[in-house]
Amino acid sequence: MLKRSKLFDIQLDQGAHFVDYSGWEIPHRFSSVDEDYDAIRSAAGLLDLSYCGVIEATGPDRVKFLHRMLTNDIEALAPGKGCYATFLTPQGRTLTDMRVYCLEDSLLLTVEAGLGEKVVAGLRKFTIGNRVEIHDRSEDLAILSIQGPRSDKFLGQVASGFAHPHELFDHSTIEIGPANIRICRVDRTVAGGYDLLLAKDTLVATWRLLSARESSGISPVGWDASNTHRVEAGIPLCGVDFDEAQIPLEAGLDGAISLKKGCYIGQEIIARATYLGHLNRKLTGLVLAGKQPADRGAKIFREEKEVGWITSSVFSPSLGRSIALGYLRREVWEPGTNLLVKGVSSIQSEVTTLPFVTQPIAEVK
Repeated sequence: MLKRSKLFDIQLDQGAHFVDYSGWEIPHRFSSVDEDYDAIRSAAGLLDLSYCGVIEATGPDRVKFLHRMLTNDIEALAPGKGCYATFLTPQGRTLTDMRVYCLEDSLLLTVEAGLGEKVVAGLRKFTIGNRVEIHDRSEDLAILSIQGPRSDKFLGQVASGFAHPHELFDHSTIEIGPANIRICRVDRTVAGGYDLLLAKDTLVATWRLLSARESSGISPVGWDASNTHRVEAGIPLCGVDFDEAQIPLEAGLDGAISLKKGCYIGQEIIARATYLGHLNRKLTGLVLAGKQPADRGAKIFREEKEVGWITSSVFSPSLGRSIALGYLRREVWEPGTNLLVKGVSSIQSEVTTLPFVTQPIAEVK
């Protein structure tokens, strides 16, 4: 049976249509996909991410412990700061990516749907001898996200004490209605925005308050539109564009890795790939001929030689054509290389740099 957010009934009343995603029944659109898309492109979109996992690390050794477990520099974080990181297998394969937020007395980690229990179990295996406790907070805390060029203005209107954080993953607490919310600078789209971490017992009231402010330039949006913006921004998604079959460098997750810190799980593999410069494949952008997206898993060919496969593909309203993320062998990485995608139908394509869309549409006044 599919899991449902506490917001399901409200979203149903708001006209949401639902889809299965990682064992959850989540909104895939509220109005038309085009209207949802335009909300993020020209104003602000409200996303329900309460299906994602939230993990908390406490105890005096929490920073040292996670510094040894994760790929980024956790010891460099001061309260109010955060970073992007990955958790790897000893073979350097990517168990998950995550966002790490440093608080005064704990560290919060947020992960994609269905990964919370896996990460908690994986970290707990290494806690022996460390004064650290790993808690799955997914039943207590939820994530909403506001993305789009009007995100700052909207939050300034509804949030007591909102101050614009300039750096990615900076975070602070604000009051929105009855809820005390940790607001985190997170770009899930080209325009960027904020993730809101809040107690689940305030989730319904907060969603009602935020989604009722459409006159202020915000609208609830579903998976289809947010996923289109994600692909346009060239942001890989765990479980879709990468998993345990890839090392993070292959998936383009370089920003999750510190090359200056000490040892961590899987470091030897990452160091070898970095300093020897030898990747056989990597996640790359493809611009497709026409408006038909490619099938996920479709094979990519150069002449008669198979050179890769598709992981994500959408029609981009901003570009007026379809685009795709996919893994390509090194001999076809050069932008402008012509390739053929073979799925249910064959589609001509051209290798391009990421992101596909580099500038958000100017805010509508």
